Amino acid sequence: MIREEEITLAGHFNKPHGIKGEISATLDIDTDLEDVRCIVMEVEGIFVPFFITGVRPKTADTCLITIEGIDSDQKARRFATMPFYILNEDAPALELDPEEGFYASDLIGFTVIDSANGRIGTITDVNDMTDNVLFILTSDDGYEILLPVADEFILGIDVTTRIVETSYPSEILQLNK
Repeated sequence: MIREEEITLAGHFNKPHGIKGEISATLDIDTDLEDVRCIVMEVEGIFVPFFITGVRPKTADTCLITIEGIDSDQKARRFATMPFYILNEDAPALELDPEEGFYASDLIGFTVIDSANGRIGTITDVNDMTDNVLFILTSDDGYEILLPVADEFILGIDVTTRIVETSYPSEILQLNK
C-alpha cells in the first residue's frame, strides 16, 4: 500500500488527446516521466500506481502520456483535472542548501506538520500574487488551507523526509475552518 508520505505531487492531468487514451498532463516539477516507474493517483481514498507506456512532449510544461490499460478517450476522460504523484525515490533530488535558504515553491509536495496541531496537509501550490506569500495546502480530508509563508512560523525543513515543521498560532489555523 502506498502512503502519502511516500509520494510527491508531480502535476495534474488536463484532458484526453485523441481517441486512443492518450492524455495531456501538466508537470509541476522538473522531471523526465520516461525515467519514472509509475505515476500514482488517489482513487477512492487509496493511492494507486499506474504504469506509463508512453510519454511525448507537447509544450514546454505539458506532455502527452499513455497509461497501461487506458486505450480510449472515454477511459482517459476519468483522469481529467486529477492531480498525479510520483514515488519519492523517482522525484528529482532537491539540491537545496539550507544555508542559502529556500524558495517557497521549492517546498511544493512537502508535508506540513505543526508542533501543536500535528499534520496539517501537503503543500500543493504557493500564492505569491499578494504582499503576503501563502502556502496552499490540501488537508487529508481534501480541504484547501492557506497559511502565510513566514520565517517565524517555520521551525525546520527536512529535505530528506520532505517535511516542513511549523508552529502556527491557533488563530491562523482557525481562519481556514
